[in-house]
Amino acid sequence: MKKVLSDKDDRQISSFFSQTAWRVALVSFGSILLAEMGDKTQLATLLLSARTQNPGVIFCGAAAALISTSLIGVWAGAWVARLFPPRWIKTMAGLGFVLIGLTLLWGSLPIAG
Repeated sequence: MKKVLSDKDDRQISSFFSQTAWRVALVSFGSILLAEMGDKTQLATLLLSARTQNPGVIFCGAAAALISTSLIGVWAGAWVARLFPPRWIKTMAGLGFVLIGLTLLWGSLPIAG
């Protein structure tokens, strides 16, 4: 039987998938780093570290919590992606953000309270 792909082809395909995986990892790292920078979680870890004077323990606890929430997000995302097409997910996420924005705006109006 004739081999369809050569070893060179196998290396090129493997290299492509490896580069793609690294790109996805870097994009997720950068996105989460920017999203988490200066948020209430970071402020809470700063305050806990200042209060306890034990930054190593605080770091381990905060890292475990972030890993856990990320694991839940990845698991839930994979589950939702099996049930709905990507277009529906994007539409629902967009509508959710618009609804949150409208709710916040409505709450800030003088006639609302």
